Amino acid sequence: MISITPRASAFRRAVASFRPPRGLIRASEKPPASGRKTGLPLKTNLILGAVLVALAGSALAAPAGHPFATINGFTDGPTPFISFIDLTISPPDGLKRITFAVAPKSQSLTRPISATYSSAYLQGRGYLDPLTGHLTLPVFGLYADHDNGVGLTTDFRQGPSQRDTVPVMTQAWTDPTGGIYANPTVVQARAETAEMSYDYIMLKGFAAPISPVIIDTDGEVRWVGTSGIASIPSMLFENGIYISNGSGITRMELDGTHAPIANYAGIGVTNAGHHNYDPGKEGILVEVDTTAGVESTILEVDGAGAVLRTWKFADIVSDAMIAGGDDPSAFVNAGIDWFHNNAATYDPKEDALIASAREDFVISVDYETGAINWILGDPTKAWHQYPSLVAYELQLSTGSLPPLGQHAVSITRSGDLLLFDNGRGSLNHVPIGEDRSYSAPRKYSINSRKMTATEIWRYEAAPSLLSQYCSSVYEHGRGEHLANYTLAGDLIALDADDQIVFHYNLTPAAFCGVAWNAIPIHLENVEYP
Repeated sequence: MISITPRASAFRRAVASFRPPRGLIRASEKPPASGRKTGLPLKTNLILGAVLVALAGSALAAPAGHPFATINGFTDGPTPFISFIDLTISPPDGLKRITFAVAPKSQSLTRPISATYSSAYLQGRGYLDPLTGHLTLPVFGLYADHDNGVGLTTDFRQGPSQRDTVPVMTQAWTDPTGGIYANPTVVQARAETAEMSYDYIMLKGFAAPISPVIIDTDGEVRWVGTSGIASIPSMLFENGIYISNGSGITRMELDGTHAPIANYAGIGVTNAGHHNYDPGKEGILVEVDTTAGVESTILEVDGAGAVLRTWKFADIVSDAMIAGGDDPSAFVNAGIDWFHNNAATYDPKEDALIASAREDFVISVDYETGAINWILGDPTKAWHQYPSLVAYELQLSTGSLPPLGQHAVSITRSGDLLLFDNGRGSLNHVPIGEDRSYSAPRKYSINSRKMTATEIWRYEAAPSLLSQYCSSVYEHGRGEHLANYTLAGDLIALDADDQIVFHYNLTPAAFCGVAWNAIPIHLENVEYP
């Protein structure tokens, strides 16, 4: 195969416009587990080689002594959303870093998915051979069944940077849910004039062993899980996606590789993720089941899976009730799902852990000691019968409503408490408390010194929507919100003025299985140092 430096402008124009015959530029095999990728099929090399030969007369040679990268082709990844571009770096040890950017489709307002890999990272993962200069570059976030334009910026240890555009054709993706992800109902497409602070959304679901699914704000699928696991929780953390795997955790890389990183069976964990993974003070807040009880224990773990902290709410609540003169045995009942922890978050203002107990309330505890700071909940539920717990109650201001069966607690950039109020009473306590006929995201200003809570924002859909279980709301940027009414199937993005930016409907499957939680994420400018 003829090798011509792709620094020449004629080459760049030709590669940018070149579209090989469909089917010939695809490698039939997936990358080996070792991380070393196979070359292109012979026909593909001949086609691409012919283009290079045609350019030989007009291509400009690289300046003497300057390093350069030669593009050899690409191979398919484990899904149509991932491919591997094959390059040769000359001299072999000349690479400093390389960046890819996937061009959005025509008319899309999304920012390109892009990532920068350092030479050290690529060598450490086995993608770059510093002796031969062979580089296999992982590219993720591609559109399926599309002629993707992938921009490359190659920075060398010495000499000028090199910029290229590589056409990457991808195969069609078969949606295992029958098309729920691939073909959402577009109630309102993303507004052409709307500027958003995020472009990508992680849909946490378990309807198929592809957890999680990442879509863009146009409603296009851009990445799916590769581990073969249908996990309820998932979280993007330190450039990897963490999911539950029995009593342990598996980490998936965006390049499609994956491996278990920890197993907690030895400390009594039976399920390392019955609901959400949320950001903690230092690591990931993992809600676990244990041999001692269900859905009432939270671990904080680091990126390698090591346990940093543990909160056992059966002990925390029981100790507080006993100290306040109450018998906790009828309330903290290990034989039932008495707490039902479905979300947690770190509050940096108070150095506190805030946990959602769907059965009871939202509770804040000191991050280091576990001592209760406050409780926010429906006073018609069972917990309010105990004076020891009422002593921690936040008083709601006039016109403020308590959350019922809430999910997705988080702290906004202004320090307020945001959650999805499902409007559902208790299932395992009597009295069950109030039930409402609608669900609504709500935001509260908490004054822990005065022990008050004031509802400062809510969104009531028109017509109203009810999703009694699962669901989420998150704030992003300066006042934008993404609300997910899971059981209704509605995913709604709001701008800072509560105007709808887009509205998609994903028909629920397997109860909450399609997208029980939806959260904005960033896949622009990912860095692998």
